[in-house]
Amino acid sequence: MKPNHLFWKFIYHLVIKEDLRIIDISPDNKQVWIEKEQNGKKAAIRIVKVEYDWMKDLEIDKEKAKRMLNKVKKIIPARKLIFFNIYVSTYPPVDLNSKLVQHWENEENMKSFFIASDSAQSTVDEPGDVLKTMGFEQHWENSHDLMAEEHQFYARYFKKEVFRKQEQLEKKDKNLLLFGKPRFTYLLLVSILLVFFAVEQAGGSTDILTLIDFGAKYNPAIIEGEWWRFFSAMFLHIGFFHLFMNSLALFYLGGAVERMYGTTRFIIIYFIAGLFGSLASFTFNEQISAGASGAIFGCFGALLYFGFIHQKLFFRTMGMNVLIILAINLSFGFIVPAVDNGAHIGGLIGGFLASAFVHLPKHGWKFRQVFIFFLTAVLSSTLFWYGHANESKAESPLLDLQIAQEHLERDNVEEAEYILESLLENKDNAQAYFLMGNVSIQKEDYETSAQYFEKAAELENEFPQAHYNLSLVYIELNEYEKAELALARAKETNESKGDERLNFEKVEELLKERE
Repeated sequence: MKPNHLFWKFIYHLVIKEDLRIIDISPDNKQVWIEKEQNGKKAAIRIVKVEYDWMKDLEIDKEKAKRMLNKVKKIIPARKLIFFNIYVSTYPPVDLNSKLVQHWENEENMKSFFIASDSAQSTVDEPGDVLKTMGFEQHWENSHDLMAEEHQFYARYFKKEVFRKQEQLEKKDKNLLLFGKPRFTYLLLVSILLVFFAVEQAGGSTDILTLIDFGAKYNPAIIEGEWWRFFSAMFLHIGFFHLFMNSLALFYLGGAVERMYGTTRFIIIYFIAGLFGSLASFTFNEQISAGASGAIFGCFGALLYFGFIHQKLFFRTMGMNVLIILAINLSFGFIVPAVDNGAHIGGLIGGFLASAFVHLPKHGWKFRQVFIFFLTAVLSSTLFWYGHANESKAESPLLDLQIAQEHLERDNVEEAEYILESLLENKDNAQAYFLMGNVSIQKEDYETSAQYFEKAAELENEFPQAHYNLSLVYIELNEYEKAELALARAKETNESKGDERLNFEKVEELLKERE
């Protein structure tokens, strides 16, 4: 049998009769990689057509094949991948003294065979024996006494059938990956950009009060009944970099998921994932948060569910890249304190569950979808209940101080005073007393202001700002000796703090003018 005929007949046997899948064909059609899975064991089969006279050429090709195998392992995930390396040629190398599998017997998880047109030599493997070694039971039919034209005819026929089968499989894969068009993804991107522009015009996307006004996740407001913040927070972003990174991720991940699942399913997946992300943030993070990150991680969850249903296609196309990017993002969330990793993990779980109960298009209805739907409802309700019950996350003194500070900067004195008084009802806080002192200054109640600054300095020994403001208040109260003592203490405590905003020369000039 001519080598080209033998080469394509062997591939035909694996692809058509054994129903295996080609994962790569070289541009010159002389090398084919095939994926095999049998009884839970996975293998990569390489069939290559060569004409080597010497073993040294075969040794070079073997090392090349092992390097290529490392790339194939990303497509065929397995703890222990068996590698069958099969050469097809006219004659074996002249210096090959035994069968190839014995010659390279020290190669771990690799079995090599040499099939040749001249099968009379003892160093050549029979195609039927090779198939049996790989675990196949289909009988190999030898072709004898054929004319050259017949060899060419059969070679073309087998090659055509192999490519026809491959085209059918690729078309099926394409239908799975490209079921819909990413229309809603583009609509989301436009909406997010418009909201960001509106927030920037209103006061800035890093301004806490502006974010709260536009619907950021703010636990006290949610507890008071503003549940819509679970969804509105998905459209807000804190700063341009946050917007850019999430928009980029949404463009690629959201587009891929919407193509796979279709627009209707994607909308359900996106908002359920976003809801789970917001619920997890509400439950485990007391800080203000905003962003589409939870919904975007839900897209990761949708891709993982696709991989769960179509494992081979998943790893053949995007699998390892998705897993690596997901691992990097989750690790980044654990390392960087400012990242709301609870929202990310919540969105990931929500996206996976939502994908499981809407399922993939054209896959039929499964009873487990009902179970997963109720599981999703129970988990979301549990998160919401625990968020209400988790008093430690219901409010944040640090966040309250930030909000009060921003109210003062906007001259919203009454709002700032209300927040600070509520904070001080539960626990003494030096920063809260300091801000209350500033509130009293704006109300021109200098005696009360002095009391607050004194309390702040008492609670926190190294508090130069409190001593500095206290010196200014004492000047207004005409208590110059106390002002000098407070100024001296401010200078002393500021040596370690180094707050350049404190203008000591200005206070000294005021003292000289008053005295």
